[in-house]
Amino acid sequence: MLLYDYLIKLRRYLSWQTKKIQSIEQRLLLLENQLKELEQQPRTTIERIEYKFDQLKVETLEGTLNIGITPNNAGNVIEDFAVQPEKTVVPKPEPVLFRNIQEKVHNYLEKEAKETLKRFEKQYAHRLDDAYRHFILQDIARQVDERIRFYLHQKMNNGYVPTSDNDETVVNEIFQKIKVDIEQSLDLFLKHLPKQGGE
Repeated sequence: MLLYDYLIKLRRYLSWQTKKIQSIEQRLLLLENQLKELEQQPRTTIERIEYKFDQLKVETLEGTLNIGITPNNAGNVIEDFAVQPEKTVVPKPEPVLFRNIQEKVHNYLEKEAKETLKRFEKQYAHRLDDAYRHFILQDIARQVDERIRFYLHQKMNNGYVPTSDNDETVVNEIFQKIKVDIEQSLDLFLKHLPKQGGE
């Protein structure tokens, strides 16, 4: 009787395995068919895109203007702006350092950056109105926190260990890097604006 029970269990197990294998084979066949369909679909290739900025007419300005210091612009003219997500955990003093750098950069944006922008306007013969200037600087201000985090992480990855909650050397060093980023972004942005009056 024991052998008979064993054979019945074995038969059930083999039946279950057979059904499972058939189910897997059906799924595999379905996946192969889907793959073939995907391979047969026509592909779109975009060879070259040409922008003709002089033919654009702007009625209203809305949305976000990405001038160049966000990580979204990875691979653009300034490769330094490409921020790759990092898994580094920044030590405790970082929030104080972060706030100090943030405050310094925002002070720069409120005071000096307007003059820098006007200098580039003059250099490239572009006259922007106050609302557009404000819009540009506001967009840059939204991107500042991510740049601060990027430079702090970079500093920590290079072996920097904060000696205090307020390391003025690091605050000034990162502020200067971000200031250069902002000025390069403004320069590139105005350099590539279409000439006014259809020139």
